[in-house]
Amino acid sequence: MRRNFGDDELQRLYKKAEFDREDKEVKKIEKRIRSLVDEISVYIGRKDPLFKNFVIPSGSFYEDLKVEGPDEFDFMICLEQLSSPGVCVTKDIPMRPVPDPGYVDVQVSNAVYRNRWKSYLSKRENRKPDVLLKRFKQLIEEAIDKRKQSSRDELDEYVNIQLRKIPITIKVTWHGKEYSNFEIAVDLTLCIKMSGWPDASDISTRVNRGHPGYEAFRKAVAEGYHLVASTIGESGKHRPCWRLSFSIPEGVILKHIFKSPNLVHKATLKVLKVLWKENEDSLLLLEQPDEGSFSITWVFHSYVLKTMFLHEWTQFPEDSYWTKDQLRERIKGILERIQSSVASKDIRSFWVPGYKLFNFRARKATNTKSCVDNLASLLKKCKFS
Repeated sequence: MRRNFGDDELQRLYKKAEFDREDKEVKKIEKRIRSLVDEISVYIGRKDPLFKNFVIPSGSFYEDLKVEGPDEFDFMICLEQLSSPGVCVTKDIPMRPVPDPGYVDVQVSNAVYRNRWKSYLSKRENRKPDVLLKRFKQLIEEAIDKRKQSSRDELDEYVNIQLRKIPITIKVTWHGKEYSNFEIAVDLTLCIKMSGWPDASDISTRVNRGHPGYEAFRKAVAEGYHLVASTIGESGKHRPCWRLSFSIPEGVILKHIFKSPNLVHKATLKVLKVLWKENEDSLLLLEQPDEGSFSITWVFHSYVLKTMFLHEWTQFPEDSYWTKDQLRERIKGILERIQSSVASKDIRSFWVPGYKLFNFRARKATNTKSCVDNLASLLKKCKFS
């Protein structure tokens, strides 16, 4: 929906953020990608019954928050057996100098399932995410190699598959009309669905019955959370473990927040994503290596924007804060939250305050000054300060 904000800079950013998810070719791309993922899902479940799974679409495309075209699709590949209620339990990771409830070990409490999964258990009977991810990648490679010709269509014959820190990323190229020679990343995240809710979460005390989003948060919490297999821990170094994920509860909340097309909730996030992409190179954190000077270790990712947006909306949930004339104020508020979090070295999860999106205490010395200064410059340049 075309909007006029009566502000040249906001208008430019919003125009750049516009993306037509209902475009004919975009819908065709999504259909083909979903068909590919479903093929992979079915194949790996048949090839290895332990990996029988169900697929959950997630991420910005399915939240209608894409700003640059259909270049990335995210799916959670949820292991059926381990997602049954009561099968898995979480355990604190022992002997950590800096505890972080966002990272846990997982054990199989059911004796029958524990015997089935014994080749994926450590001597302490913890699930071994690195071994699981290695097998997961192998199964995906086999599935891609054997995929049906009909699923290829405009997709390249050659597909690149990578194991990143958490997801398996499949890179394909789409040869269409509007999107010609267009690279698409498909992220497949191996996970377990957990029933209940983490004890470390304080959401019930922050959102009481008087809050306009109370019922939406109740529905979100009822969805439960997920544990995703990760090759790194809170220090950013190699340490296979399981990380808490709230993708599905977030989807529930965002759907509730975005229900009124006349308000600027969605526009706020999209404009922020454009600002982030335009200034990505200057929003760096620099971590001290074992020797030598600081090196680039982390770039702000869009999840930080979504996290701070949820904090902003929870504090200002009334519609009057999200009318067109309030767009600049909301963007300013969210950028200031990010600036304050970086300056205080406390970038925390929306759902679990002790869970750090970037754990400064667990990592080596990190220089944040240039990032804080550049955020201040961005606020000034865009007349948000």
